[in-house]
Amino acid sequence: MTLSVFFITGCSTKKKTWAHRTYHNTTAKYNGYFNGKQSLNIGIKKIHLNHKNDYTQVLSVFPTGNLKKGKKAHSNMDKAIKKGSVVIQRHSIKIKGKEYCKWIDDSYLMVGKGYFYKGEFDEAIKAFSFVKSEYEAKKSSFEASLWLVRSYGEKNDFSSAKIELNEILKNKEFPDKLEKKIALVAADFYIKTKNYPSAIVELKNITSKIKTKRKKVRLNYILAQIHQQLDNFKLAQKYYEKVLKSSPEYDMLFNAKMNLARSIKEDGVENKKMKERLVKMINDEKNKEYLDQIYFTLAEMDINNKDTVSAINNYKLAALNSVENNSQKALAFLALGKIDFKKGIYRSAKNNYDSTITYMDEDFRIYQEVKTKHSVLTELIKNTDIIETEDSLQLLARLPKKEQEEVVNQIIQDKIKKEQLALQEERLKQQMRQNSNINNNRTDQFGNKTSGGKWYFYNPSTLSFGLSEFRKKWGKRKLEDDWRRKNKKTKINFTTDTLNTDTLVIKNKTNNITDYLEQLPQTKEDFIYSDKKIKEALYQVGVISREELKNTKMSNRNFEAIFNRFPSDTKYAPLALYNIYINALEKKQVKKQEEIKIKLAKNYPNSIYTKALTDAGYLDKIGAQENTLETRYQDVFLMYKNRLFNKVLEKTDNIDNDKYKNKYLLIRALSLVKVFKTKEARLILQNLSQKEDSISKKATYLLDAINNPEKMEKANELAFLGSQYLYRTNHQQMVVLLIPKSVDVTYLKTIISDFHRDKISNEIFEISALLLGVDQHLLMIKSFPNTKEAMKYYNLILKEEEVTTILSKTEYKLMTISFDNFQEFYKNKDVDGYYDFFKKNYLEGN
Repeated sequence: MTLSVFFITGCSTKKKTWAHRTYHNTTAKYNGYFNGKQSLNIGIKKIHLNHKNDYTQVLSVFPTGNLKKGKKAHSNMDKAIKKGSVVIQRHSIKIKGKEYCKWIDDSYLMVGKGYFYKGEFDEAIKAFSFVKSEYEAKKSSFEASLWLVRSYGEKNDFSSAKIELNEILKNKEFPDKLEKKIALVAADFYIKTKNYPSAIVELKNITSKIKTKRKKVRLNYILAQIHQQLDNFKLAQKYYEKVLKSSPEYDMLFNAKMNLARSIKEDGVENKKMKERLVKMINDEKNKEYLDQIYFTLAEMDINNKDTVSAINNYKLAALNSVENNSQKALAFLALGKIDFKKGIYRSAKNNYDSTITYMDEDFRIYQEVKTKHSVLTELIKNTDIIETEDSLQLLARLPKKEQEEVVNQIIQDKIKKEQLALQEERLKQQMRQNSNINNNRTDQFGNKTSGGKWYFYNPSTLSFGLSEFRKKWGKRKLEDDWRRKNKKTKINFTTDTLNTDTLVIKNKTNNITDYLEQLPQTKEDFIYSDKKIKEALYQVGVISREELKNTKMSNRNFEAIFNRFPSDTKYAPLALYNIYINALEKKQVKKQEEIKIKLAKNYPNSIYTKALTDAGYLDKIGAQENTLETRYQDVFLMYKNRLFNKVLEKTDNIDNDKYKNKYLLIRALSLVKVFKTKEARLILQNLSQKEDSISKKATYLLDAINNPEKMEKANELAFLGSQYLYRTNHQQMVVLLIPKSVDVTYLKTIISDFHRDKISNEIFEISALLLGVDQHLLMIKSFPNTKEAMKYYNLILKEEEVTTILSKTEYKLMTISFDNFQEFYKNKDVDGYYDFFKKNYLEGN
């Protein structure tokens, strides 16, 4: 009877008697919390067991991998969250702000961990933040602080993580029992932010307190990797040797041996012995799946010893033998690409960068760097192909008709043979796939496994290798006609020695000679258009060579080709010579500068480039003329703003053929609309919409607006501003910062976040970054309700010393922009255009 009364009365959470506390503490601990913690631990164990270390990068302190992608432990984490929530709901005895059930804080902590391991970091942060503030001075509060650092770190919110970590490190009341955990969390944060010296301090601190070798093997491996990253090869060797003595799992043992070999820089006896060991490892059966890493290590040792030929061979073998390790395969192709790039073999470099991008994950540490270089090489080869293609087409077009037909006929025959061979190969593969499926079905029926079969297509591992090799050569292709062709156009390789036609593309897929011949330039206009494409491509190659490849000789070679091949051209030829002058100026080649000045003066005396180099005051004169033209246009524009439409029509009746012509035509069309002469306005706008400039977009919009009167108001405003941007003071705004890609954008975001927290802590704040083109970062700080608030922030940030110290070392643009204008700005990458609009409306207008 007494026992039943105890349970009946013990259920209440409104009383804090001994009986109530005992009941809820006991039930909470041994029912909900115990089961939840068991589930949490099982889930964590699953995550650790399923985690595969990526030895191509510095290992993370905690072997969890990408928690957002992993789903295997979700059911365990859901159970832990549910159990913890039930404990909180049913057993919390909170009376007058004090909690009398001692398992509530632990349950909140468990819920936070469950969300953390599910990759739901925002929810985890809410739980940990609650524990930290609600249970101050308890052990759970200190633990919650540590989990907050990890949660912010996983979100890449390093500024918040840094704040939490600094609080922990300054807090002298932190329990001694958590000392190792603090060091682990701090080391993890420093590795994520690439603060390797601080990470070393923390890792050494932990390893000195751990006595068992097996327990600190991962940390010693990380220490070795970091020292290797910092080019401290002696210390790297020391820690790799510690790893080897700790009997690690074979993956780590193997990679430690590989890295130990790479850390030997001198070409001596030790180097030779290590190479011999690696060659022996190649023949060891248990190393078959590691052949890619062995060959890669041999290649790295060859590079250290300046044996590029042997290195290339070993990198190729590394790529060939890499079946499932895409990161390693990508690094092998990247190494080959870098060698080609350094040698100036840019087409081969581009092909290797193609393969690198194919196999490298987008979240790999150097993906953006590789992608940028790949974009440069792609643009270079695209323009090189244009030059070679157009030259080959012109050369073929100038041959007698009979010779043209002979060459094209040979191309067609070669093409037919290749397609027949490819068709036969495809049929053979399909037959093999069918046979493989039949045999697989048979073996399944009889309960036999085929993974150990001797025939190639019976063995899944060899099939996987074949797929890998196919993708290495062809990339990811759909099963469709002409799968071999990335652009689905017929590539033609002429066999004549006089034609360089490796990249010549004929659009037609037919095998009719006439279809091929029709694509050759025929008329004078065809040749002029082909020449224009060559000139533009030569110019682009010249600029890319100088700006991206830092290859001045190649740059000059292409600019000189424009002048030598097209001396009568008055647009590209003088521009090419001027660029050669710029190159000579950068290289301080005084004699070359004088030669170019003479050439320009002799061949193009009226060119603006000649005048710019020979007349010191020329640019000032041009500026004065420009100001006069601008003033005249602004006068007409002011008439339009003042609704003097007939006066505008009078002033624009005769328009000079200068750079303002299209602007005058646009404002004339708008004035015609205002005086109800829509038909005349439409004719002008239709003509303007065919032009290749920014005015054409406005003209197209206005044509649409004439048919849709609701758009006319916006169209008028666009015309008033003389810009594609609208100045709206009451629209949502953001502050954007444009900086070169060389600036550490993560560090700058941290500085701005710190500034925001200290100076504007009560405001909602979001900062993000993205690439603008290939060489600039765009930092976006948002959002502000209107221009007044945005400009207040703009002025504050320009006074922040820590921010301006970084910005003063580079070229940058800080601007305020509305969300509506941002879409137009980002789509067109219109930095200069919008910056002028910003200065005129936001700075000068206020």
